[in-house]
Amino acid sequence: MGIKGKLGWQLKTDKVSKVLFQASYRELMNLLMSTSESVDVINNKMNSIGFRVGETLLMDYADKIREHAVSFDQFSKTLQLAYKVNSGQEFTAIHISNDKKTIKFTDDNCPICQGVVINDMPGLQYCALISGVFDAVMKLRGFSAESYQESCRALGDETCTWTLNLLT
Repeated sequence: MGIKGKLGWQLKTDKVSKVLFQASYRELMNLLMSTSESVDVINNKMNSIGFRVGETLLMDYADKIREHAVSFDQFSKTLQLAYKVNSGQEFTAIHISNDKKTIKFTDDNCPICQGVVINDMPGLQYCALISGVFDAVMKLRGFSAESYQESCRALGDETCTWTLNLLT
């Protein structure tokens, strides 16, 4: 991130307490886990919530973004910036497939599941909110694509990984 980006981050971007966000997210997940009949239902609900969050974020920042991604693979830069703006950190790694139809984002220090350990819910995508945000941004920008959380630190994986696949 350049000097202008760092200044913009420090001066122009609204911030929220990381502890407040994590506590709110954990309580939402606890509520979903105690009231949902399956892990798939929890994942779908969180993805849907993430989609609505993504719509709000994109509308809020659309007029501030000067250059929009024109091709699917350019979303790696757009989504890296959005993640930085909203979480205060960058993805650990981004991989774009040779055919430019798949993008993988990894975060070794995911702020959503930091400190969370879940041993009894295989298949849970604890950070599915991020997938929903990705889905909203891709749909609103005109791309037919899907995303899913491939791995999650809260469930014992080494990193959180989200995969985005271009469908057409």
